[in-house]
Amino acid sequence: MFRYKDPFVQNLAEQIAALILGEAIDRESVEQALEELALANLPQLADYWRKTGCRLGIPDSAFKNSHVYYFPDQPAARVFRTSGTSGADRGAACYSPLGLKLMDLSIIENARRHLIQELDRPVIIRFVPTVSQAPEMIMAYGMELIATTFGDKARSASVITGSGVDFERLRSILDQAVSDDQPVVLLGGSFAFVNICDALEKLGRSWQLPEGSRTLDGGGFKGRSRVVRAGELRSAITKTFGIPAGRAFNVFGMTELASQLYDANDREIGPLDERPKSNLPFLQARVRDSYTLGYRDRGEGLVEIMDSCIIDRPHRVLTGDLGLASEDGVAIIGRVERGQARGCSLSLESIKF
Repeated sequence: MFRYKDPFVQNLAEQIAALILGEAIDRESVEQALEELALANLPQLADYWRKTGCRLGIPDSAFKNSHVYYFPDQPAARVFRTSGTSGADRGAACYSPLGLKLMDLSIIENARRHLIQELDRPVIIRFVPTVSQAPEMIMAYGMELIATTFGDKARSASVITGSGVDFERLRSILDQAVSDDQPVVLLGGSFAFVNICDALEKLGRSWQLPEGSRTLDGGGFKGRSRVVRAGELRSAITKTFGIPAGRAFNVFGMTELASQLYDANDREIGPLDERPKSNLPFLQARVRDSYTLGYRDRGEGLVEIMDSCIIDRPHRVLTGDLGLASEDGVAIIGRVERGQARGCSLSLESIKF
């Protein structure tokens, strides 16, 4: 078993950081080291792989009611929890100080590459709570990190309060940005955008935000009471904020992951107009056949994600999501229904992490 302060772990973290920053690092050697760490610090993993017949990512359900964490000798620096109807079914992801540092680096570099790009200190408005309001919510953490790293510090803010959206503050910030011709970046959950656009339409409010403005929504398009097409949301964003569809980005993230998958391009390939996601040297999404568990280059299957930025637990995660594989990447098209994972259901249920 590797301890947290072992040179192997410290060196691996340095290699992962270099990979995130785009340095000439052998990705395969990082992958091999992550597997060595996983097998040493989570003995159940070898049995799981033997029973599944492949190096299958651990199911996201393994994070519920248990802590899959490699380093009992190092208290977690932060714990994020999945959303759930009760505390009993909320999953948890623990981060060591090294793990948290790698996640921060991944979030920042991914946002720099895919979201911020040429912008210099835009106004960044968040449709998610602050970290102090929701300390265990990973979306709140990640979007606040993006805002504090790249945004105009005087004007960037969350407009979510304990009683909902502060529409007056939102109006004031956007009006000032338009007056000053300062680009705006809007961040939030997919259905937060849906609800806010609906509310602003009822209030008769809309803007033509300055050139270069853009949005980033995270999550899916199936809400509790309605289903919204991704294209429909992009149209609403254009109507409400004057931001073209090509500047309305979607990102896929999970509490169990340290990195996020951004849109690869503007192609709409999913049944709800979902776009394919972009793979990176440290982050790949693949689709596995639900019966054979083999990888598929085309068609639907179970989404597996390899996130090399995870050093505190297995970096391969079999999500509960359904994906559509294409030449441009994997589009996340919904949650897996009962029965769709029949090929691996017995082996998944037989392993307790």
